[in-house]
Amino acid sequence: MSLRNRFVLMSVLATLAVLMGCSGTNKATPPPTGGFSDTNLSGTYVFSTSGADVDGDFLTMVGTFTACGCVGGTISAGSVVMNDPALGLVAPVPPLTITGGSYTVGVDGRGTATLTTNPASAFGTPTIVLDFVLTSSQGGLVTEFDNNGSGSGTLDLQSSVTQAQLAAGTGTFVFNLAGVSSSLGAPEATAGSVTLDASGNATGVQDINSDAASNPPTAPLSITSPSTVLVGTSPGTATLVTSSGTLSFAVYAISATHLKFIETDVAPVLAGDVFSQSANTFPSGPLAFTMAGLDLNPANEGPLVVGGMMNSSGTAISAGVEDYNDNFIPNITSSSPITPPLAFTGQVAPTAGRFLLTLNTFENGADGAAGTFTFAAYPSTGGTQLLEVDGAGITGGVAYPQGSTSFASGQGYGLNLTGTNGAEVDDIAEFTYSTTNTSTPLSGLIDVNNGAPTLPQNFSGSYAADTTNLGRGLITTITGGVNLVSYTVDSTNSIFIEIDPYQVALGSIGQQASESQGAIATRMASLRPRAAARAAWKKKPAAVGQGR
Repeated sequence: MSLRNRFVLMSVLATLAVLMGCSGTNKATPPPTGGFSDTNLSGTYVFSTSGADVDGDFLTMVGTFTACGCVGGTISAGSVVMNDPALGLVAPVPPLTITGGSYTVGVDGRGTATLTTNPASAFGTPTIVLDFVLTSSQGGLVTEFDNNGSGSGTLDLQSSVTQAQLAAGTGTFVFNLAGVSSSLGAPEATAGSVTLDASGNATGVQDINSDAASNPPTAPLSITSPSTVLVGTSPGTATLVTSSGTLSFAVYAISATHLKFIETDVAPVLAGDVFSQSANTFPSGPLAFTMAGLDLNPANEGPLVVGGMMNSSGTAISAGVEDYNDNFIPNITSSSPITPPLAFTGQVAPTAGRFLLTLNTFENGADGAAGTFTFAAYPSTGGTQLLEVDGAGITGGVAYPQGSTSFASGQGYGLNLTGTNGAEVDDIAEFTYSTTNTSTPLSGLIDVNNGAPTLPQNFSGSYAADTTNLGRGLITTITGGVNLVSYTVDSTNSIFIEIDPYQVALGSIGQQASESQGAIATRMASLRPRAAARAAWKKKPAAVGQGR
């Protein structure tokens, strides 16, 4: 099997995106009412996307831009690091300077930003276009929306961060990064933790999974001198040194508890989120999770997403329920009533400052067959970061403490979906949910980049709560015929996977709120699917009405 066309589905992330009618004849209605405007995008924001370029090769970028917060929005200073192993870049990959640009924000929080860079990117264009939906003035969800490629990520208002602030408290940070090992596109992912001193010197442990070849579960790599994580400039730098080699990164600090890493080497190329670790204990109580990766069955290799809920005692996992979409074969085959999920259990064991999470009777890329799988687990303020380390596959994601089991009516929501239908697809949507609208409880607009950005399309659908497994629900779109299973995380956030035979995807939903309620999208920042072998994927026909 050729590895050339492997790419990352894009850690990371809720519920109605890739669905809606996307045919060229669909006439989008005016957007839902709301209170957003150009003034809500004000200050310096960190943006990130990971996905694929127009040829299907892994493409990721992280950067900053400064928005004026004024009517007729203008963009001034900023920078962006863009890395794609197929572009023949020379390490260290330098940041491009953002010299200007413009943006617009609609009343529903949906908007676009056009960024001008100097010099031009390796694609030969000086322009980057982002499509986003704000959940508050603190940020939201974003996709790349130009002809260079497609990818998903987050938009976060940046605060000033010093080296001393990083070392304060525990000084320990957890990272979860994904990408490819080389220009051939073999998937690679890493998770771990580092503890920093006041000078930015770092020590810690790291798990690496390269195309399902991981370190043994009980033997993580040691991060040793001269490893560093340095901020104070934009971007900062990070160097992680282990016995397997040295990884170099550009660092964009969002706050003293949340950073973005993007690798500046040409092989491997990894990117993702870094969160502070406030407690070195595995969380107790209910957890909601999504993960993505590969089904490695040689006869049916392809993309995989899993999602569900479980209850943790800190040492044991009980009452686990799981949904999956394994290479376009989901466990759910009907929408009403909600098909029961798979049941699983598990154990948690501490090992060298991190945890091993073993899940039993769990589907993880075996064409529906349940087995036992082991994940390195690193608790953080951005959720417990997970990476498979059993040598049986390459799956990773995030588990979040579940603080709510209800999906609130009468609210506006932003959504980001990322996945594949044979090629990279990334969607941004804004919708309202109303139980009083019995015909279309979910309604709004959706933007899609599936190789070429599309104009806004109508979105409509329904939501059915699972009364047996509280917090789980089914979103069924009316115009696209696409189904999603969602899991509430807290009163403002949900995560989901797509469970139909047309597309393998996952994503997040954030309730839109006033500025005073803070950045509600950042907890979803590390959600993204892992890399998969595109050459082996069997592109499925589009659902009726999708027009893809």
